[in-house]
Amino acid sequence: MLASLGATLSVSAVEQGDWLLHVRAININPSDDSSLLNVDGANLAGTGVTVGSNSSLDISIGYMLTDNIAVEVLADLSSKHDVNVFGLPSELNVPDGTRVVDTNVLPPTVFLQYHFNPKAKIRPYAGVGLNYTLFFNDDLTAGAKSALGASNLDIDSSFGLAGQFGIDFEMKNDWSFNIDAKYIQIDTTASFDSALGPVKVDIDINPWVLGVGFGKTF
Repeated sequence: MLASLGATLSVSAVEQGDWLLHVRAININPSDDSSLLNVDGANLAGTGVTVGSNSSLDISIGYMLTDNIAVEVLADLSSKHDVNVFGLPSELNVPDGTRVVDTNVLPPTVFLQYHFNPKAKIRPYAGVGLNYTLFFNDDLTAGAKSALGASNLDIDSSFGLAGQFGIDFEMKNDWSFNIDAKYIQIDTTASFDSALGPVKVDIDINPWVLGVGFGKTF
């Protein structure tokens, strides 16, 4: 009986061969920066763009390669973000903060994780990974079209690194409560035609992605 009890107590909460599913509500908050707007080959001093934050759903599937090391695939649902311009000459009548682009962002990411204490009820982990970000359903706003004569928008896809830290709090029946933070390197170039000439801007989006949700071990 004592041997059986000891075996029961020694079972890992998470161990090699387990599958980990997480579903979280997330907030995507860009720590964005941009180049000056390049219009017809010339940089316009004091100009730039900002990227708005939004919320979405985060879904990830992980596999424990060892008791401590896992690989995780992040498959977030897409989120929609506004791109706003500032610093344009006053004669264009485009106030700072004018929304010029709407775009959906899809950022699949693969992480290699280290789980620090897989046998405990509180299980922190950290990961590093590689991200690919696709921009789609991107469109110029009516304001951009009317004020700038904008057309033919193009937003480049992005490859970048990613970092992650999270904690699983054990519940019952292989469920856990999860908090998770990610930093994802997303750099892109947006370009479009306008009445002033071709417009191009480099954008570092680099969002913090903060999530709260639940996990399930299989």
